[in-house]
Amino acid sequence: MSYIQLDHIAYTYPSGLAPVFEDLTLHLDTDWKLGIIGRNGMGKSTFFKLLAGEIAGEGRISAERCFLRFPLPIPDETLSGYDFSAKYLDESSQWKVLREAHLLGLSEELLFRPIGTLSGGERTKLQLAVLFASDGFPLLDEPTDHLDAAGRAALARYLAAKRGFFLVSHDRTVLDGCCDHILCFEKTGATVTRGNYSVWKEEREKRERADSVKKEKLEKERTRLQEAARRISEWANAAEGEKFGTRNSGLRPDRGFVGASAARVMKRAVTTRDRTARAEEGIAELLKGYEEIETLRLFPEPFFRARLFSVSDLSVRYGEKYALRQFDFSMNGGERVALIGGNGTGKSTFLKALAGKLTACGTIDLSPRLKISYVPQIALYEGTLADYAADYDIDEAYFKAILAKFGFSRRDFSRDMREMSEGQKKKAALARSLCERAHLYIWDEPLNYLDIASREQVEKAVLSSGASLLFVEHDAAFTTAVATRTVEFLPPDRES
Repeated sequence: MSYIQLDHIAYTYPSGLAPVFEDLTLHLDTDWKLGIIGRNGMGKSTFFKLLAGEIAGEGRISAERCFLRFPLPIPDETLSGYDFSAKYLDESSQWKVLREAHLLGLSEELLFRPIGTLSGGERTKLQLAVLFASDGFPLLDEPTDHLDAAGRAALARYLAAKRGFFLVSHDRTVLDGCCDHILCFEKTGATVTRGNYSVWKEEREKRERADSVKKEKLEKERTRLQEAARRISEWANAAEGEKFGTRNSGLRPDRGFVGASAARVMKRAVTTRDRTARAEEGIAELLKGYEEIETLRLFPEPFFRARLFSVSDLSVRYGEKYALRQFDFSMNGGERVALIGGNGTGKSTFLKALAGKLTACGTIDLSPRLKISYVPQIALYEGTLADYAADYDIDEAYFKAILAKFGFSRRDFSRDMREMSEGQKKKAALARSLCERAHLYIWDEPLNYLDIASREQVEKAVLSSGASLLFVEHDAAFTTAVATRTVEFLPPDRES
């Protein structure tokens, strides 16, 4: 057991307008299996870069171990995985890489192939094997990005058996499966909760309910005090006016008595005003940590018949290799169908064929009147977001409002989409689909690059809309919550 101490850390990117961290102080344990969560842009990756020494901020970081951050840089794609591991381990320790590879389900043969020939999932497993075989403390920045659902489940089991690591992930099922502490970066700072993601969420919801009750009481008190202050002020003004009033039945007002009465009333007014100010300060303090989660909506349209489409004997072949072979499928309105299966089994190929993005052999019974909103796995577009919205005939303001909730910066709104990251392009495609009116929504890994809060927003939007949805998604929590049925894809050579 050793500790990691961060004292009064502050950091602002050279081109940044606002600091990422201000006076961040944390006491962490290297035995913790720490999951790190927070909205996009709250500093999760920056936190890892500070620990790894890739960037330097103000303040002090004390740690007894060095840090290694996933993904590890690969200087040469022609290197074999085994040669790559030599950068992090001496020759007498390289056997540990074979051990970790076995635990991760990576065959020994792949360690001796050039890294450039490995798939995204295989590269992920190789880097994890090297990282956990080394003496560095593991900082895992979104290791699930290139893993399918089975690969993510296997990763969670692998990490659950490890002694300590820090993991940034937006996959709730993975966080639940392997973490015993959660570090959450929020607008008000960083908080640590003992337990997995579900424990953190339950604690967060309890705190929000308590804050909501307290806020409601304070708002009622403020309203009551404001009304009392108004009445007292009216009484004081009336009493003060009586000092200079006319004779009543020949008697002159006692100005000293009336003035003293008015002074007492004014004192009550000042006291009431101060209590009102304290109530407003209490409300403002509660609101500092309160993030209003806007409701996202889908705009499905009913179709004129129950069955949306059907396909029979559908095949797609690239050269001599089948990507999809003799596939039969049909879908009715109101269904939310999840396509599951390993990478390379034809799920994305089927979605592309259905959306008219590639040519397939077989029969597709799909009415020309069926409106489809399609989110591809990889989004491509040339032009600005305004051009994109105009081309798809969607409301630009609403489109950009959704993007803002997905972590888009306003300064990116005028950029050409060719210059954007793959994550930004994917978010733009999903936000566009949320704006579209359609009979059928076809989404290919829609949650890539979205933080947990945004994933839950999308989940609620789907469930509350009654939309017909055909999708591929490796986030098991989303699939479990949303799908009304699942269809498993097998490798094409095993399909009947």
